[in-house]
Amino acid sequence: MDAGKAIIKELDSRLKKLEKHYSDKKDTDGNSQAEMNAAESKLINAALANELRSLKEFVHESMRNS
Repeated sequence: MDAGKAIIKELDSRLKKLEKHYSDKKDTDGNSQAEMNAAESKLINAALANELRSLKEFVHESMRNS
């Protein structure tokens, strides 16, 4: 397997882990601090997933252009 395909495979694996974590139910028990932490976690997760998707697209483009 070439380096580009290995990188894409790893990015896909990490994106799946992020998607699973994003959809996990966070038990906040009505605690406002826990609710804020859960919301912050989702924001960070979404931003990281977008960065990984962007990186994946960059690798795809690089592979097409080489």
